[in-house]
Amino acid sequence: MLQPLGITAEAEASYVVLATTDAASVEDLAERADAAKDAVERSLSELRALGLAAETTPGHWKALPLLDVVAGLRQQRQSELEAATIAAESLASHLLAASESANDTIKILVGADAIVAARREICDSAKREICAFDKPPYVQARPNATPESLTEEAPEWQALERGVQIRAVYHPGFDSDRLSELSLFAQKGEQSRTAPVPMKLLMADAQVALIPSMRSYGPGHELRASLTRHPMLIETLQWLFEGVWDASVPIITHYGRTDPRRQMLISLLMTGSTDNAIAGQLGVTVRSVRRWISDLMDELGVSTRLQLGAALVRADALNQTPDRQRA
Repeated sequence: MLQPLGITAEAEASYVVLATTDAASVEDLAERADAAKDAVERSLSELRALGLAAETTPGHWKALPLLDVVAGLRQQRQSELEAATIAAESLASHLLAASESANDTIKILVGADAIVAARREICDSAKREICAFDKPPYVQARPNATPESLTEEAPEWQALERGVQIRAVYHPGFDSDRLSELSLFAQKGEQSRTAPVPMKLLMADAQVALIPSMRSYGPGHELRASLTRHPMLIETLQWLFEGVWDASVPIITHYGRTDPRRQMLISLLMTGSTDNAIAGQLGVTVRSVRRWISDLMDELGVSTRLQLGAALVRADALNQTPDRQRA
């Protein structure tokens, strides 16, 4: 679960074991983790470099608070995302210049109907993978979405049913309808992550991309979007997507499947977000966030935020619900 933050699976496994004890020797950790001593030593060195573990006395180690360290890593990734935003602005300038040429590899679409039709055409033509940045506002709202309604109305859902892989990065901040729809897509097989995204984007098979103009969504503007098949622009967009994807955080979907707001709570916790930031993203009070965190700690049988972080990592690694973990 922590690999998107640059932490190896081996170091993550050692951290999970270490976080369940006050302090442990390398030998103890190797025995508990069922790993070779030299492998544990490498993991501890990695954890120390990341600020996740400290050697209290020679040969004995303790875990440091996960969420505090993740917050620092989050700041680093935020800087990377800001660089991606600058790249997106530069790309938008190139698109604008290119749109003035007669090259039919770039088209400017005007109006909601044209954009919706292009989105459907891209999804219908996808053979292998769709990559997307999802960010409000939206041309089409789908309140009270269900698997049945999405099967009928959503071209992305239909692509998943054909076996097309979808990777989507969702901009933080969701209303209840969007949270529910996001949860359904993730459970259908979409690989969902969350991070601030610099633009809207829909790209299929690294061959065609739809880039709606964010400015055109403002009051008094007519919706516009660029549709491009230009190889150099597609390559740049793919690079931009991969950069944001690597800096984003997976959205957890196997905790409380009937409560997407709870899923986002867990995902935001793992990004190192503060209680105030989580409340703002979910549109609830800080008191509600703290009550939900307290309930989650009770379910997982832990009493501190450090233990909560380790328990969430362990539960995600086992791909099981908190109730099963405690059983």
